[in-house]
Amino acid sequence: MKILENIAQDIVEKTSEILQYPISITDNEGYIIGSTDQSRIGIFHRPSLEVIKKNTMVYCKNELDKKILPGVSAPLKFNNKVIGVLGIVGKPAEVEKYVQLVKNQVEMMCQDAFRKEMAELKEKMAEMLVYQLIHYKESAQEEKDHIFQYSKWLEFDMRTDRVCIIIDIANPASGERSFFGDLSFQKEVLSFLKLIFQDNDNDIVSFLDFKRFIIFKSMPFPQSFPAMLEKLDEKLSKINSFLEAKYSVSAKMSVGDVQNGPSGYSDSYQNAIKAMSIGLGFQDQSHIHLYNEREAMLSLLPRELARDYKKKLLKMVSPLMEQDNYEVLASTFLGFCKYNMNLSEASRNMFIHRNTIIYRLEKISEITSLNTSSFEHCMLLYTAIQCFEEMKS
Repeated sequence: MKILENIAQDIVEKTSEILQYPISITDNEGYIIGSTDQSRIGIFHRPSLEVIKKNTMVYCKNELDKKILPGVSAPLKFNNKVIGVLGIVGKPAEVEKYVQLVKNQVEMMCQDAFRKEMAELKEKMAEMLVYQLIHYKESAQEEKDHIFQYSKWLEFDMRTDRVCIIIDIANPASGERSFFGDLSFQKEVLSFLKLIFQDNDNDIVSFLDFKRFIIFKSMPFPQSFPAMLEKLDEKLSKINSFLEAKYSVSAKMSVGDVQNGPSGYSDSYQNAIKAMSIGLGFQDQSHIHLYNEREAMLSLLPRELARDYKKKLLKMVSPLMEQDNYEVLASTFLGFCKYNMNLSEASRNMFIHRNTIIYRLEKISEITSLNTSSFEHCMLLYTAIQCFEEMKS
């Protein structure tokens, strides 16, 4: 068994310090793979085969010509199967009383090593599954088939509704040490995020790089998403308390929409990325950015326009942008649009006198030759201002 081979010498050294008797461990073919006397590693130990065959303890006599030392050998088991042999060197009558104790300890260490190896394998499998999910639409059919293999192994039900959450860690303040690139930093943050978000096997917490972590959170009930949103502030507060106390950094969070199936999970990831981009692009002071499809499409519109079309829009309104009071005029116009081009509603919600809004809108019309009473003209002007603001940011 590879696990025993990988940890045999470490077990021998730790156990020998306590026991004060030389010990050895052989594999299931009778070769020594761990020994207090390291010169014995690799030697064939004939009595071990008898132990494995009979599944019982055997007393060994001193046979130097066959490189056999006196002592007691006992079978080591994993899941009721003999995987090797423990040997304690010394007078059999003296060392026999220690055999069961040491055997139990060694078998327990094998179990712990196996659990650790399986946890690492599961974590690696989760990383691969996440990678396949977020690139699902770009993947070949063979790679898509891998998704179902990984999900089956991880007991990750693809029929469950899920939402993607992105955690971005900000760069440390000037003069502070950067932990990015440090594997221990990544592991500690990942472990902490699992404590915060992983409630069952249908929740996957992984990382995309040293600064960005990802969660696919299961939403099994209609109220799961609203209930999660209510707790996000508290969760992010705990995350930031941990990060600030230990690493002097903080995090922001974005949330996609609830989706189903590999293609849907990929969309939720893309939408979480859009939410983060929009939040950061508009220098939103909030540390949590939620995806809203209509708002996202509107905010992303300037980036989707063809370059030539964008140039024409900017040229059309360039006289407005050259005004000293551009910020005032633009914010008034955007507010007017936000409140459905309704002067009374805009005045009431913006706390600006109706006549002031009228004056500013007329000024915009005079500068741009666009009629602010026309929906079509307002749509052009609105898009042009958004393009200009996006270009500035």
